[in-house]
Amino acid sequence: MTSTDIIALIVTIIGVASFATVVTILFRNYIKSAIKEIKLGNRDIEIVDLMIYELDETVIKKRKAVNLTKNVVYYAFLAVLIPLFGLSLYSRIKNNVTKFGNNFVMVVASGSMSMKNEANDYLISNNLNNQFNTYDMIVLTGVNSTSQLKLYDVIAFRNDKKINVIHRIIDVQYEEGVIRYTTRGDSNSATDTYHPKIQDVIGKYTGKRIPSIGVFIMFFQSYAGIVTILSVIYCSLMISHFNKKLDVATDERREMLEKMFDIPNMNENDPELMTSTYASAIYYKGYAYTIDKDGNTDKREMSEEEKQKYNASEQPVKVEKTEEVEEKPTDEVKEESVSDNEQGEQ
Repeated sequence: MTSTDIIALIVTIIGVASFATVVTILFRNYIKSAIKEIKLGNRDIEIVDLMIYELDETVIKKRKAVNLTKNVVYYAFLAVLIPLFGLSLYSRIKNNVTKFGNNFVMVVASGSMSMKNEANDYLISNNLNNQFNTYDMIVLTGVNSTSQLKLYDVIAFRNDKKINVIHRIIDVQYEEGVIRYTTRGDSNSATDTYHPKIQDVIGKYTGKRIPSIGVFIMFFQSYAGIVTILSVIYCSLMISHFNKKLDVATDERREMLEKMFDIPNMNENDPELMTSTYASAIYYKGYAYTIDKDGNTDKREMSEEEKQKYNASEQPVKVEKTEEVEEKPTDEVKEESVSDNEQGEQ
């Protein structure tokens, strides 16, 4: 690693760590606030509405379909991401060459084989059309002897600077009794200065390639990519951890509310009427939660009289409204009012 690479890595780690820290603090505070609201009863109406809504068979089917879709998408994403990330790390360890049996896969890091240079007339005369682009992943077959290579084959080799090169053989020469290959990229007009021998050859191009996928592999191989993936994993685990706490608090509140209300029959009421009349005190663990018509909740210790009622029922109870709230008349009330008026006129 050069000093520039080290500095870039440090800056990347600091940046991503700072981002992860900020996200953690903000999400943690949001969850703590939400849990507090649930425990104070501020979200009781919302929870009751949700319980009633979930009783609908259509809603149940839709929820199952949505959950199934989410799971399929999530696991499909993991099925693609994890192998790519693993392949990238393994390829980095193996000097960007990944072996599968007698075959190899490599990511093309330059555009030296992406087009036909007019100076290379042998490409046209021999109808050589097996070019590939930067970030393509190509498949190579291993070679063990010079008999497996011929003129105009595309080979991957390691040069004298330990750099992987993927170019075409344009000449075969004997140098001091050893066969060496003269190579050139199809996009280039000059040959390579280093002439590889058979021991330098990694493999021969098979003509098979996966376009553009190498951009992900090269990103995952980079320090920025590794740090980013680790940060994504951390954030996913962190969000899942805090969401479980929120779910636990919500479930506890739901259990309490289920004891207080006849949830299956509440969906027969007028939702607006239910909301307007839901202004009461809820007794729970020695405290009274007062909910007004606007959904605002106040918490105070139970009085002695309230404690007696609570102990007598041996469960959380919903008592008379603590403040006057305007209720909407039901159809029966309206009919009685009309009858009374008619009798008064007579």
